[in-house]
Amino acid sequence: MDLHKSVLVGLQSLQQQLAVVGADVRWVRPEGLHVTLKFLGSVEPSHLEQVHHALEAAVGAYSALHVEVRGLGAFPSLRRPRVLWVGLQGSGLVALAARVDAALTPLGFAPEAHAFTPHITLGRVNSLRGWSRLEEVFKGHLDDDFGDSDVAVVTIYRSTLQRSGAVYTPLWTIPLAEHKEGTL
Repeated sequence: MDLHKSVLVGLQSLQQQLAVVGADVRWVRPEGLHVTLKFLGSVEPSHLEQVHHALEAAVGAYSALHVEVRGLGAFPSLRRPRVLWVGLQGSGLVALAARVDAALTPLGFAPEAHAFTPHITLGRVNSLRGWSRLEEVFKGHLDDDFGDSDVAVVTIYRSTLQRSGAVYTPLWTIPLAEHKEGTL
């Protein structure tokens, strides 16, 4: 899922503020900021069409969403950070991820082992070098509000890992159903 440009600009600004600290973090490129509903890993080209149809059936009838982008966190925790993220709040996000998961399980994709935490990855911590300085700055933004966004489409990306980070190439865009009063 992609978010409104104004939200992404705010997240890029935050990344820049955090990056100047100089901690050992590989920041997600601005064009790579997105919401991952499910990471599929390597998919055989012969199965792509099945995946496309399953996702279209699962999410195409799902109502458009309104999400708020706020708060920072780390996986697995701030004490042992591996992934730095900004949170998402919005009715229907967790249910949409569950629909995606359920649609892909019959195709051989393992169901998610952990509960879905709606987020956008900002960066990946390579080592704890410089973490104490970054943590201090990071904690100053834990409750920041980065705006809100209407989400009307789900985009399926191919991620190609490179030395400088992942490059995301859109494969398909699946429109969500029109917003119906009272459904969000």
